[in-house]
Amino acid sequence: MKQDFCRGIFLFIFISLMGLSGCATRMEIGSPPRVERLSQLTPHVSTKNDVLLTLGEPRAYGAARLDPNFKQQSVWEYEYMVAEGKNIQLSMLLIFFTGDEYDGYMWFADTGNFKEYPGSKGR
Repeated sequence: MKQDFCRGIFLFIFISLMGLSGCATRMEIGSPPRVERLSQLTPHVSTKNDVLLTLGEPRAYGAARLDPNFKQQSVWEYEYMVAEGKNIQLSMLLIFFTGDEYDGYMWFADTGNFKEYPGSKGR
């Protein structure tokens, strides 16, 4: 589980670096998260099976503790990334579980593209 999550992070970094190198190849990883279906899930009522039926199979599994006072939760990750040249578009949906119960989600999406970092060019 943790290994799949780390593999996803490694893949994201690798493709990000490829994008920064100027490759003109278009690469797509994953599929767009079905965020429009989140309203079909009810926290503390829906189960992992309900999430599978509603959102499909996640790209990765893991665990998280968002606050030291909270119990560790299972996390499923749904990710979609498009890298084209130096531009990268990313959307990520994290689904949280307490035991077998759906507990909520976090949704991330870039509002534009990640652009090449200019760094200290010309200095």
